[in-house]
Amino acid sequence: MTIGTSDLELPHARPAPVTGLRGRIGLLVILSSISFNMLLVVALLPVLSTMAVAFGGGKQGQLIAQTLETMSGIGILVGGPIAGWVADRIGRSDLLFCALALYGVAGSAGVVLDYPPALLGSRLLQGFGAAGIAVSTYSLVSERFEGAARSRVMGYQQAFVSAMGIAALPISGQIGEAYGWHAPFALYLSALVMLVVALVTVPRSQASVRHHTGKGGSVRTLIPVYILMVPLFIAANMTNLHISFLLAGDGMSKSSAQSYIMMASPIAYLVGGLLYGWVMVPLGPRRMLCLILAIMAGSGLVIGLSHEAVQTAAGVALGGLASGFLVPFTTNLVVNRASPEARARALGFMYTANYIGNFLNPWIITPIRTHLGNHETFLAAGIVLLAAAIAQMLTRRSLVAEPA
Repeated sequence: MTIGTSDLELPHARPAPVTGLRGRIGLLVILSSISFNMLLVVALLPVLSTMAVAFGGGKQGQLIAQTLETMSGIGILVGGPIAGWVADRIGRSDLLFCALALYGVAGSAGVVLDYPPALLGSRLLQGFGAAGIAVSTYSLVSERFEGAARSRVMGYQQAFVSAMGIAALPISGQIGEAYGWHAPFALYLSALVMLVVALVTVPRSQASVRHHTGKGGSVRTLIPVYILMVPLFIAANMTNLHISFLLAGDGMSKSSAQSYIMMASPIAYLVGGLLYGWVMVPLGPRRMLCLILAIMAGSGLVIGLSHEAVQTAAGVALGGLASGFLVPFTTNLVVNRASPEARARALGFMYTANYIGNFLNPWIITPIRTHLGNHETFLAAGIVLLAAAIAQMLTRRSLVAEPA
């Protein structure tokens, strides 16, 4: 048997098994770095009102503060496909190094910046870095694990995300109260610490574009999956974006009281991430999607019918559990269908589809909520999702079914 050049130059040869302390630390870096994308969101939440006052107060100050919070999402939405393209040219590990550096420098710029346009620009760049972190870490995991192991590991990644949310919210609130609204931006410097560790422990991966054969690299076949993801993430963001208004409408306007109920979501998200791989393997993709839709439906129905804080917290927890399942589910869906040389680009577009759902939720749901009412909107969403879960259970040909 003759072995040609193409046999030697595999685009994605399996990495060597993780051995030794250095290898284990490198794997921990790959799994935990995705948690910086949660820090991106939560670090500024406790100081948004303080920032609004610093920017002149009133509607203008609030708009600037809220735009600072959401500008990073625009960076992720635009940066996802760019990150996939860059990964093909410099390699997944080098993308991770560059993304951590960009995230840490651009994010921590808020420690010294006061000029709103400069702050907005730094947040946009930080969003690009966050997209690079997501694409590179998911790609590196997909290279190292397959099948059931990959499902479990991607679930563990979401556990790190949730743990960051649980830890960072109170820390940001404390340092923001003690040192002012600039101080929470210093939390983003931790990405530079992670960068130093990553440079020492994460093995370098090759750029796949050098070995690209011109076949199997298209992500067009994933377009139906991306389209499916948009309504899924619109539904997944119901509790995150609208529960505060429901609680305020029920007479619970204090942020401290609301935070106790909202904390049920990241805790349940953590549980979902830890359990995902163990639940996914026996169920398979079609029934797993049915379960996710059913849990989302339960969240909407419980919140819609709730009359006290404990019931509402239970509904919020169900929403967090569904999200803890949904993120690794959609990531696995994309990874399993994309050819190895196209995975980085496929994951980049996946992240864009995710954030399109996040972006569209308030534009679609808020007018409905204003017209129907807070509880009524959650109840209606629960009914629609329950119907979707039943339809998914009854259909034999599902978009998410494993290809032959």
